[in-house]
Amino acid sequence: MGIRRRLLIQNLTLITMTILLFLGIVASGIYHYYYNGTAEILQNHAENSATFAKRYGHLSTYNLRENLQDLQSNFSIDQAETQILSGTGIVLSSSSGFIPDEKQDYPDVKDAFSKGEGTWFGTNPATGERILAVSVPLESSDKTIGILRFITSVEGLDENFQRILITLSAIGIGILGIVFIVSTFFSRIITEPVIELTNVSNRMAEGDLEARVNGQYKDEFHTLSQTFNNMGKELLRTEKMKNEFISSVSHELRTPLTSIKGWSETLQTGDPENVEETKTGLSIITKETDRLIDMVEELLDFSRYQNGTFEINPSPFYFDQLVKEVILQLDKKRQQKEQEIILIEDGPLKLMADQNRIRQVLLNLIENAIKYSGKNSTITVRYSKEEHDLKFEVEDQGEGIEEEHLRHVSTLFYKANENTDGVGLGLAICKQIIEHHDGELFIRSKKHEGTTVGFSLPLLNSGRG
Repeated sequence: MGIRRRLLIQNLTLITMTILLFLGIVASGIYHYYYNGTAEILQNHAENSATFAKRYGHLSTYNLRENLQDLQSNFSIDQAETQILSGTGIVLSSSSGFIPDEKQDYPDVKDAFSKGEGTWFGTNPATGERILAVSVPLESSDKTIGILRFITSVEGLDENFQRILITLSAIGIGILGIVFIVSTFFSRIITEPVIELTNVSNRMAEGDLEARVNGQYKDEFHTLSQTFNNMGKELLRTEKMKNEFISSVSHELRTPLTSIKGWSETLQTGDPENVEETKTGLSIITKETDRLIDMVEELLDFSRYQNGTFEINPSPFYFDQLVKEVILQLDKKRQQKEQEIILIEDGPLKLMADQNRIRQVLLNLIENAIKYSGKNSTITVRYSKEEHDLKFEVEDQGEGIEEEHLRHVSTLFYKANENTDGVGLGLAICKQIIEHHDGELFIRSKKHEGTTVGFSLPLLNSGRG
């Protein structure tokens, strides 16, 4: 059963129960108003008549029959038949003129003898008519000498009550019809976005990552549809990045392998006595091998990060010495672009961290600054000891990063420029290393104004392992 039908059935069930309860209460009130009201009026007349007869009629067992006509004329009413019964329940007189022979053994007569009054709704056995009968005792000297009984037809009340029930039922059905139309409309409003989200989800599950929710919804459904569409965009972007990553890795691996293979064949077929050519070939093979090793290390770190086995092993070391070693290690690359690296240091600084991992971060940040800065430019490396943290920054004079790329540059596989070397893992891995040290990696950049990349680390950090 679909959610729309289930919601409609739930609404209709609730409203139907409410309408039935309301109609039941109204019908019960009308019933008591008509029937109990009529019975109360007749009963009051009967009691008043009996009281009057007792007080002023001077009735007794011996003169009851003599006073039947006076009782009929004094106490009869147009809306009811008036009967006067003997002390044994035999009808002595009736305003209708019909006097049955048998004893009147009805519930109201019995109650009048035993309880002092009786009321009975039932069917007249002679006519099959629905009647209301009220009986009260006629007393003399606190002794019951007869029964004063009033009988009225309730057929008219039944017809009126039936018309009222039909009217109430029609009103209830009308309300239910309106509720059905309104519930159908609102259930459609509620379920349409759910149905569309389900259909779009199925399309995305089948591989259509460009599927989007197109409906213009309001309230929480608007937020949900926007979030869903954003999720789709992120999945599409991730899928694109994955494909680009595979393509980039293939390209990056093929380039050095092609170079190594080419120079290996050259050295095999070339002149062994040509020392210069041999040195050049071996130098290129060594360089391309180092490049392959770096890429493999990045891929291994990425694999560890994905598998949850990325670990750090903190130990105390001097951070200032490590910075100088990394700058010296990259000095040859700096000289090739005729750049200048300025170190602004804050004196000796001892740090508890994984030295090899921090070296990896420093190498990546400073090497990126060299790579993306032009010739004859200046790169500023600075670190300072603050109250509780170490703050390290690398500032370059490169082209900078556009704002749309800035928030993604530390994401796995992301490359702002597809023509650059690498597979888009360097900064992402650096971010993981810093965060595993309970620190934070930050990037500030403006197009054509250079980039500042750095991190902050707690000075008393022992890592998370």
